[in-house]
Amino acid sequence: MINDCPLFNTPIGRPGSSRHAAALAIWAAVALGPAPAASQNLAAPSPGVLSSTRESPEARGVVDVARLTGPITLDGVSDEAAWSAIKPLPLVMYEPSFRGGSDRQIQLLMGHDDDAIYVAARFFHDDPDEIRAFSLTRDRWSGDDGFGVLLDTFNDDENAMRFVGLPLGARMDMSITGDGQQENGQSGGPRGSSWNTFWDLETRITDQGWFAEMRIPFSSLRFEAAEDGSVVMGAMVYAYEPAQGNRWTFPAIPSTAPYTQVSAFQDIRLQGVTPRNPVYVSPYVLAGRARTATLNEAGTAYFPVTDPDYQVGGDLKLNPTPNLTLDLTVNTDFAAVEADQQQVNLTRFSLFFDEKRPFFQERAGIFGFDTGAERGTLFYSRRIGLADGQPIGILGGARLVGRVGSWDLGLIEMQTEADRGLRSENFGVLRLRRRVLNTSSFLGGMATSRVDTDGVYNVTYGVDSQLRLFGDEYLTLKWLQTVQGGSDVRDRAPSGLDAGRVVADWTRRRLQGFSYQNVFVWSGAGYDPGVGFELRQNFSRAQSDWNYQWYPGEGSRYRRVWLGVESNAWYRNADDHVDTGRLRGFLTLETKPGLTITFVSNTQYEDVVTAFDLGDDAGIPVGSYWASEGSVDFRSPRGWTVRPNVKVTAGQFFDGRRLSLDNRVNWAANRHIELIGGWEWNRIRFDDRGQAFDAHLFALTARGAVNTAFSIDAFLQFNSLSDRLTTNARFRYNFREGQDLWLVWNEGLNLERTVLGLPRLPFEDARTLTMKYTHTLVF
Repeated sequence: MINDCPLFNTPIGRPGSSRHAAALAIWAAVALGPAPAASQNLAAPSPGVLSSTRESPEARGVVDVARLTGPITLDGVSDEAAWSAIKPLPLVMYEPSFRGGSDRQIQLLMGHDDDAIYVAARFFHDDPDEIRAFSLTRDRWSGDDGFGVLLDTFNDDENAMRFVGLPLGARMDMSITGDGQQENGQSGGPRGSSWNTFWDLETRITDQGWFAEMRIPFSSLRFEAAEDGSVVMGAMVYAYEPAQGNRWTFPAIPSTAPYTQVSAFQDIRLQGVTPRNPVYVSPYVLAGRARTATLNEAGTAYFPVTDPDYQVGGDLKLNPTPNLTLDLTVNTDFAAVEADQQQVNLTRFSLFFDEKRPFFQERAGIFGFDTGAERGTLFYSRRIGLADGQPIGILGGARLVGRVGSWDLGLIEMQTEADRGLRSENFGVLRLRRRVLNTSSFLGGMATSRVDTDGVYNVTYGVDSQLRLFGDEYLTLKWLQTVQGGSDVRDRAPSGLDAGRVVADWTRRRLQGFSYQNVFVWSGAGYDPGVGFELRQNFSRAQSDWNYQWYPGEGSRYRRVWLGVESNAWYRNADDHVDTGRLRGFLTLETKPGLTITFVSNTQYEDVVTAFDLGDDAGIPVGSYWASEGSVDFRSPRGWTVRPNVKVTAGQFFDGRRLSLDNRVNWAANRHIELIGGWEWNRIRFDDRGQAFDAHLFALTARGAVNTAFSIDAFLQFNSLSDRLTTNARFRYNFREGQDLWLVWNEGLNLERTVLGLPRLPFEDARTLTMKYTHTLVF
């Protein structure tokens, strides 16, 4: 059972009974505020209070968070007298069945003092062996039990910070934007998993279960206090046990919304709190050595070249106002960031890689500006400091995010150095947005600029509006335009309306029942955002998606049944021909523990005007192609210790046939080791043309941790298309928050050394070894 009202030691009755009504009335009266002091112990809660959790309300009004009456010793065991005056939160099951029943015994408590918010967690177990505890590493979840708190400190119903505690003391934190949901209303939404801040967690595992205390200092939060010293912010607290796929939340989050939907959080009030504006100075020193294979002047052989690398730099973070955060960086370095995983590209378009660099993560959602096409975005931060996946030196820059009055503000200014034949460039981004009509509607604008030292420039701006008209109906309208020049080619580029883009989107955002998304996009030949990401130019696009999601309830083995049909058509404006057409139907079955099977049927039309290669032995010639294929995708429950995920696809591929297998297996062996293996295999045959294509991509990731301070991440990849083996290993020792020592090793090996037209390739193509030390000072 989930204990939410220990005031009662007897059953509170069936929903609707007088005893049940009285219990709810008393709980509503005390809310999160102080209760009569009593001797505190960690005995399991009394049975019989489950009905209260089924009927606890969704977010409404403002709830006062109790002020702690004494000091808290952060040791994981919430046995201080101050905790005895705090009522456990009324948790409600979110999944697998909304307001479903449970016999689990879990308590989450929240309080605050002058300096921080505290959350205590109590997960009672008759058998401690039932505890799922695997991760010792910061920001790594390996199937563990856990709890979390999400705080919308600006109370803007859109952005939140997420803090998660795991049984072995590992911490996870991330930023959440976009109201915690995707633009089509599905769960997820933009998240910044690389975002980190200062906070503390202590846990304890005993023969009664596992227990934790979390401390989030106000100095790590951005908020604005009223004149009376009170602060109102949104909050959601949850407990999660993946073995049965159980998640409970406070407040109750209906199944029609993602549990991370920020606008569904409960408004809470803290009294007598003062915003803190610390200054964080984070210098680093770096030493490394790189060895690369270089072709000699005659072009007849490769020889190794070794270069030492010594750097110093750093970051400065401060708050000009309680609602603004300014980051300054000098000689920015991202050596400790996880390397990109390889991908096999079977399309005629570029691949999209996610941003992993922490500098671009905090409140990254303010810079989100979807441009209405596949992965299209006005600002793609990987344009800064990266070229063809390789780093370009960043001399320095600034980043300002937050709120000024009723406006959300985002500003980035970065300068890269000249490197590998590329000119030094200046990148600028400005984003403004404010709410209108209601909390789910906004108007805004964004501008990006890219200017090199020769005066070649690209400036692209956009204005956008999202209007929640009624119910779950959203209308989104956008206009974008590019202005460029400084070179003969750019001076001759189309301008005016021909350099613009129009986006219109009508969506019903709903996770239960009937939903849809209908989009129209027109894009001119001159629209080309220099700091954005686009796959196509000069096109018109129509999209129409229709979905129905059904949650059968407690009596069914299924948590969700999801049916959908998606259709897309791209039309080339230049020659009045259809470029791509796609019709996709799917059925997803999700069980209560989380096992998911998806069946997909996909029919696609492609009009290829420029031939492209898949590999050395096969390619796609110019022509028009119809192809249909089907796939089955199996996703194992997150509670399994060994978690295989397998997708099989078979059918037509342009004018040939394809059979593919995408397999990934996670194994949390114990608290010290997690292994992740992956194999992607594509077998393509073009019988009429006598061509064949086979591609294998193998990946093995090993994640280890001695304790919460010392961790190792290593992965190995082999790509049969390049016959190249690459490795990346990162060793981290965390002395304390903000003080880290990194040792990073990268190596690339050529397994096939004989290539037509080139001298014999060296076995070792490149190797780098880097040591980096960072130390954050707080003033």
